[in-house]
Amino acid sequence: MDISELPPEMMEKIFEYLTFRERILASHTCKLWHELIFCPKFCKRLFLYMRSSKDIVEKPFAREMLARCSNMVILRSNFEDHELSLLKDYMNGAPLELLKIRATKCVAKRIVETVLEVVPGLKTLHLTVLGHTKKCADEVIRITHQKLEYAVLNGYGNYAIECRNLTVLESDQMNEEMIRSIRCLQDQLQILQLFGGYTFHHRAAMRAAYNVLTHYHWDRLRELKLSTSPTSTDNLETTHEHMPSLQKLSLHLHGSVHTFTGNEVGAATRLSELTLEKYRIDTDSFNKLLTRSALKRISLLNCLCWSVEVPLKSAYIKSLTLRPMYQNLLPLFPSLEELDLQSIGKTNVLHTLLQICEYYPDLERLILRQNGMMRPTPNSTNVTARNSFSLLNKLDKLKALHVHRIDLTGIDWTTCEGSNVEYIHLTGCSIEGTGSEKLVQSFKNLRKLYLDHCYLQQPRVTDGLRSLMRDCQISFNPSPFRRTGCRRDWGDLIPFS
Repeated sequence: MDISELPPEMMEKIFEYLTFRERILASHTCKLWHELIFCPKFCKRLFLYMRSSKDIVEKPFAREMLARCSNMVILRSNFEDHELSLLKDYMNGAPLELLKIRATKCVAKRIVETVLEVVPGLKTLHLTVLGHTKKCADEVIRITHQKLEYAVLNGYGNYAIECRNLTVLESDQMNEEMIRSIRCLQDQLQILQLFGGYTFHHRAAMRAAYNVLTHYHWDRLRELKLSTSPTSTDNLETTHEHMPSLQKLSLHLHGSVHTFTGNEVGAATRLSELTLEKYRIDTDSFNKLLTRSALKRISLLNCLCWSVEVPLKSAYIKSLTLRPMYQNLLPLFPSLEELDLQSIGKTNVLHTLLQICEYYPDLERLILRQNGMMRPTPNSTNVTARNSFSLLNKLDKLKALHVHRIDLTGIDWTTCEGSNVEYIHLTGCSIEGTGSEKLVQSFKNLRKLYLDHCYLQQPRVTDGLRSLMRDCQISFNPSPFRRTGCRRDWGDLIPFS
């Protein structure tokens, strides 16, 4: 039977198995195929990139694609008047929901003023202003839209926001216009993120922003992320009193070292997630906060423990992110279900994994990023010396293992046969073809393996893996690097046993 005789719904499902390039080629077959391939469901996932005038004027289907795509990225250094007019004509009434613009201030201002008024359904805007030109230094980019809900505004721009449905605002620029806009959005914002560099101008603007956060009520605000100075945390308790719905708080410290005790959040026991970056933690006082709070997730990035001999303790924490490790002492969170260890290559990995098995019996998901400096000892009678991953056999509830940019060459995976892991995600790892075969054979309960940009000495090894494991779904995202006969391209990988 000819495929064209199939119902349109079935043909759409068949076309979903094609890659984007294959769909483009197949769309030239006939008008019917073209309409089915570029259906609204497919175009909703498609990102249309515009880098030059050819993307508007010379490319075929330019008008059709601009009129159908829900996601668009504009990367332009210049726009002529006739190009802007043509772009406005093509996009008039388009079902655009997400727009990303990366351009200089003058160009970005012209695009925003031209495009926003013809795309009434826009929900998300990402705007990055490049450079700092004196010509447009004082010009204000006015963002006016009736349905815009999510705005990310970065770069050298003076932004004035007039969006009555805006609920999420992220920005790394603080100035009078931005502060005035934030003040006007206090009754509708649910997520507010103010971060970026900490220059003298930024410090002055952040003080003004803190005044706005402190002296006005933010009844709907659920998430707050701030760049802070050692003195700005003094007003945090007052700030939280005006945020009754605040659930997630993230503080990034700039400047000198400052000690965080937990008293800064005051009576904010409703917090479920707390992120601290570059702070020094007063362990004794912080444990009191953990006792009386409802925190379920903690992230401690580049933080130091004030009392090394006193570990953090909590019976309620479910998720933990650490960078770096607390020397050789992990927090005592017996209910922990998710652990993310980041950039801790200078620690004793074997000792760390032993603590993980001892402290976190309910762990379900483990993420290792750039970990370990140990090498395997093939002739050793100690199983953990041959492969530290064998310790994961002791974690009966562990189901997902994520490994990022670690050298897995020479690992003896047969020592992991007792593990209950069902999902393994390797990102940017070096692993030989035979090693990957032993990996899928050793993890008896493995149901999904994802090799994401991994350096394989046998790039087409996935066909052999699929034949070995019929019940395991294997996905393969090829590495951008090609085998050159040396390991120079992956010289920054950290070896792990």
